[in-house]
Amino acid sequence: MAVYRFRVTFEDNEEIFREIDIKSAQNFEDFHNIIVQSIGFDNLHDASFFISDDYWRKGDEIGLRPLSEDEAEKRKRKDLPVKKQMNKCKMASLIDDPHQKFVYVYDPKSNWTFLVELVKILLDDPKGSFPKCFKTVGESPKQHKANAALPSIDDEDDFDEDEPHIDDDAYVNAHSEDETSLLEGEEGEDEVEEENAHEEDEALDEDVHDTGGIDED
Repeated sequence: MAVYRFRVTFEDNEEIFREIDIKSAQNFEDFHNIIVQSIGFDNLHDASFFISDDYWRKGDEIGLRPLSEDEAEKRKRKDLPVKKQMNKCKMASLIDDPHQKFVYVYDPKSNWTFLVELVKILLDDPKGSFPKCFKTVGESPKQHKANAALPSIDDEDDFDEDEPHIDDDAYVNAHSEDETSLLEGEEGEDEVEEENAHEEDEALDEDVHDTGGIDED
């Protein structure tokens, strides 16, 4: 029985990779589990391997979860190949090249993609435990990215209900009109008082004229 050594590389960063040893008789679900473990991700999402050519173009799929009846029927109607299932597919059954390549996708929503290449075929070690991570290079990125912090609001931009905004033209115009009306009202009252006083003086002069002046003792 042979042992395959695969190099599993982050598609977005070729400087981060793991080398995995797995027996030819083990299956692709075993391979999936050791990959997830070696990069420190959780094992809570769907995943697939795709047989690949030298240009990393995806071919037949080996899925973690079985197809539903509806999905299987759709693939059949479209004449698509039946998706293989990881736990039913042994490693040796899909190794046709000494540098066999696969594309591995973990969590399709996040689309973590890895380039998987066979780099060595070793003799079985009866005392060894497989699968195992033989080599680790580079620190894996965080699986879940933290949400960006909300920007803080400056004190000078705080809204004050009792204080109108300086750019509120409607308020400024209305305020100015109110002040103008008030001033005009005050000026009108002053004019009325002056007019009334003038009329009283004229009435007094007329009374003096009619009586022939003021008697002197």
